[in-house]
Formats: sequence, C-alpha cells, structure tokens
Amino acid sequence: MTSTAPDIAHRFAAAFNTRDIEQVLDCFTQDAAYHDLFYGRFSGRSGLGSLFERMYSEGECHEWRMTRVVNDAACTVGEWQFTFTVSAAVPRSSGRTLAFHGVSIFETRARLCHTYREYFDRGAALLGLGISPVAVARITAQRPSVEVTTSGLGVSRS
Repeated sequence: MTSTAPDIAHRFAAAFNTRDIEQVLDCFTQDAAYHDLFYGRFSGRSGLGSLFERMYSEGECHEWRMTRVVNDAACTVGEWQFTFTVSAAVPRSSGRTLAFHGVSIFETRARLCHTYREYFDRGAALLGLGISPVAVARITAQRPSVEVTTSGLGVSRS
C-alpha cells in the first residue's frame, strides 16, 4: 500500500509558513539537531524553539515553498525557494525582501526529522541583507562550509 501522507519536507514548509512554533516543532524528534546556515546549530526542542522564535522575530512574510522532493524511509531531500522580508528587529536590513533557492536534508525517524541541514548561497544571501563584503568574509570564516586542502599543508576550512 502506498502512503498518501505528506512527506516531512512539505509538512515542515507548511508548518513554518504558519509562523506557529509548536506546529514547526511537531515536525522534529525531541532530540533533533538543526544546522542553519544563517544562525548556526541548535538541538533539542527548546533549542529549536529559540531558533524559530528568532527567525520569526527577525523576518516577516515567510514563504518556504518546496519545488522538488525526493524521499525514502530514512531521508528526505527538498529543493526549495524561500522568501521573507526582514523585520524592524534588524535595522540595517529592515524592509528588504530576499528570495533564494536551496536544498534541505531531513534525516528522519518515525516520519519526524531528527537531523536537519541546508545548503544555499549564504554569501549572496548575506550580501542581499546589506552586509558588507568584508563582514560577509568574516562571518563565513567564523562558520566555514568549505574545506580547502593544500598539498602538504593540511586542511583548512573556509
């Protein structure tokens, strides 16, 4: 029998778009880990709750739209477009609307996400927020997403 229940990617996007933190948290296990390219790593229900509270505080008019989803019992991959307007809580960027594409990986257990990570052009998104290129370089150096190996010199992350 084929299940017609929505996959975790569509359930998450629909819940996120309601701006109801409890609905969003219901997509995750109690011990979930969430790796966000803007805000960093969060874990557990209270950690994720804090993350989503901050996201909703700093943004308005969120729309997370899944454009392609592939899944199996243990993992769902969702390609998406995300649009939001920066709120007055972030004066430097207030009023700017960003729309960008990316991919989310939802590792699942019993149809709930236990590990979430995402990939998008973080540098371009930060520039879109009005952050200077020098500051973007500093931010990406603090939380690198690329490993660089130089012959004989080892690995550095950038």
